[in-house]
Amino acid sequence: MKIALVAGGYIPAPPLSNSILTLMQEYKYFLDNLGYEVDIFNDKNVNEVIDKINKNNYDFVHLHAYQFVSQFNQSLKQKYCFSCHNGYFLKKDKWEEDFKQGFQHYLNAPGIIALSHPTKDVFLQAGYSGYISTQVNGIDTQKFDFKDQGNNKAICLGWIQPRKQQKLLAEIINGKIAIDFVGPLDDPDFVEGSTTKYLGVWSLKDVYSHLTNYSCLVLISDGEVAPLVVLEAMAAGLSVVVSESASANLHSKDFIRVLPDDILTNATAENQKIVCDTITDLIDKNRFLRQEIVEYVRGNFDFSQIIKTYIQIIDEFIKFYY
Repeated sequence: MKIALVAGGYIPAPPLSNSILTLMQEYKYFLDNLGYEVDIFNDKNVNEVIDKINKNNYDFVHLHAYQFVSQFNQSLKQKYCFSCHNGYFLKKDKWEEDFKQGFQHYLNAPGIIALSHPTKDVFLQAGYSGYISTQVNGIDTQKFDFKDQGNNKAICLGWIQPRKQQKLLAEIINGKIAIDFVGPLDDPDFVEGSTTKYLGVWSLKDVYSHLTNYSCLVLISDGEVAPLVVLEAMAAGLSVVVSESASANLHSKDFIRVLPDDILTNATAENQKIVCDTITDLIDKNRFLRQEIVEYVRGNFDFSQIIKTYIQIIDEFIKFYY
């Protein structure tokens, strides 16, 4: 079976990586090993991508770029599935104009693979009537180094930008908790403090080897769909403190703590204390839970597990239309 995975032309300069591309490359690796023939398309020229797919008779096409949906609906000769990775997808009041205009086209996509049940519900409530299923994001846990003990520090890993609220987090916990910030600096208002340090950018290889040195990941973002970094952190043995938006597909566990999206913007004295106490608590507990954390993510999000569901989705989609 020939499968095409399509991104929107993401070309980050090394050592930067892109979570959508990372995800697609893992799908290719695991599907190739099972005997499937998988090609990745990552080009900004949607017409060229469509032309190549049309000429090569793929059995299944999975689009990961919402900006391509309208053209795919018009020009792709076969049915395809679409996944939306927009960080504000679940918050209509924050949709940018191009996304608002495109949403009706998304509802006309032949198939949708939602990244969480809330994402699926948005499509269904809007009247979507095609094939739809849910597939959680996954990772290859074997790629991550694992240490039995962390360094009793927290880390905030990812693009430093207003949506992820690292500036607000740093202001609230500075002087109280040691936390390192890692990722491209895309917020001019972010500043270091006495205990809040910016370490620059890690490559994906650095993530695999360095993340396990820490005890807790913090991601209190006001918009996410299903962030890969949360799974990466747990694969390295870290506890996680996340906002509600960043908690997709997670279960209730001692090493997972979910806080309101607005706890940093509504920074009352009580909320500031909750943030600090929560991070401190999960750092303290981490030393006893690291093996359990890794077993949890391996059982629920490892590609060796979720690839089975993905293949079932492909089979269901083909039966649905053909």
